[in-house]
Amino acid sequence: MTGPAFAQETPAQAPAQAPGRMTVSGEAKVVATPDMAVLSLGAQGRGETAAEAMDSTSTAVSAILSRLQELGVAENDIKTTSLNLSEERRWDREQEVEVFEGYRAENLVEVRVHDLDALGAILGDVLDEGANRMQGLQFTLQDPREVEDEARRQAVADARAKAELYAEAAGVSLGSLVTLTDSATPIVRPMDLAEPVVMEARAAKDVPVAAGEIEIRAEVTMTYALDQ
Repeated sequence: MTGPAFAQETPAQAPAQAPGRMTVSGEAKVVATPDMAVLSLGAQGRGETAAEAMDSTSTAVSAILSRLQELGVAENDIKTTSLNLSEERRWDREQEVEVFEGYRAENLVEVRVHDLDALGAILGDVLDEGANRMQGLQFTLQDPREVEDEARRQAVADARAKAELYAEAAGVSLGSLVTLTDSATPIVRPMDLAEPVVMEARAAKDVPVAAGEIEIRAEVTMTYALDQ
């Protein structure tokens, strides 16, 4: 009889070493001149009844909308963004009770202005028509794609330059690109009102405004393989 056969043991193979990698980030900003303004404005009114408060506000906003169209603002560049109605009360310290004082209504519209040269006149005219509420003014681009793409190209070039520098300093060769992650490209606006501004209702001349410049920023993260 022959004895049982035993399989010959072989040394376990060492796992293959993962290739080295390098992750770098790149950023860029491109300065551009804005060609459009977006403003939020409207009217606020008060009354003893809800209908009285809303009517006074609606009258002012109707006049504002009519004037905007007379100034050449297209209908699709105007939209209602806020319509509010609330009670107004105050605390009577002597009586220690809340006292009802009436109602307050507010109607805000967002307006896109494509002709920045007309912006000052538009602001002055809507004041004359009864606008007493301004929520914000932002300068932007009608078509930001071209500037955004240029910012992305520069961000990629920045990341690539960093990767080449680090590889040279570390004594390794830069291999192929493994991953590339693109972050958002927010537009930095130089004029952005975070808090509402109540404007005094009065006859107004053109309101001076300065568009200045805006920045388009891009950020990318890139991972490269490293060749030893």
